[in-house]
Parts: sequence; C-alpha cells; structure tokens
Amino acid sequence: MGKCSGRCTLVAFCCLQLVAALQRQIFDFLGYQWAPILANFLHIMAVILGIFGTVQYRSRYLILYAAWLVLWVGWNAFIICFYLEVGQLSQLFGFVFACYVSKVFLEEEDSFDFIGGFDSYGYQAPQKTSHLQLQPLYTSG
Repeated sequence: MGKCSGRCTLVAFCCLQLVAALQRQIFDFLGYQWAPILANFLHIMAVILGIFGTVQYRSRYLILYAAWLVLWVGWNAFIICFYLEVGQLSQLFGFVFACYVSKVFLEEEDSFDFIGGFDSYGYQAPQKTSHLQLQPLYTSG
C-alpha cells in the first residue's frame, strides 16, 4: 500500500467537506431562511478554492481557505451557543444590539437638517428690513 501525502489528505478532506456542505445546502433550501443558504454557498466556494489551491500549488488560495475555515468554525460555534442559549448569549446579544440601534436612531433624528443644512453652514435667515413704512388707510365715508 502506498502512503498518502499531505496534498492527497487535504484534497480528500476538502472533498468530504464539499459533500457535507452540499448536503447541508440541500436541506437549507427546504427552509425559509436565506442567510444559511448564502453562508453555505460561500463555504462551498472556499472549499473549491482550497481544492484548486492544493492541486495547482497555489499558496494564496490555501491561505484564503485556511482563513475562511477559522471564520467558519467561529461562526458555527457562535450559532451553536446562540441556539443552545449558552451563557444567556441570546439576551446579552439582543440587549446590546437594541442599544446600538436606538443610539443610531437618536443620532439620525438629531442630525437631520431641512433644505440643505442650515445649521452646518452657519446660515442665518435674512432680517426683515422694510424700507416702506406702512400707513393706515383712511376711507372717506
């Protein structure tokens, strides 16, 4: 029996990942959420780049594949902890996001300027100066 090199092992590992990602993609298409479908698509593309980089000796593709795997494992760990409600992650996360969104809304309300931004350019409304004096009208009656 022959010995499998590191390249051969990486290609086999990438092929297993590709099969698992394709199966997960099929099941995600049965649901209504598009975020997992897009994430799986990006994962499939990264695995294909990993296979291509291994076969064609492209180190940049392998570095991209390795960086993607770090992000992918971190994202999956976050999702697992989020759905299992580990450490009240779903309440810590919701509270922080709600505070952030309310802060953004408050900043948007305060910074709104009418007609091109009077406050930001130091615009002052013209003073009402009239050269004509108003005289009452007398009618003879």
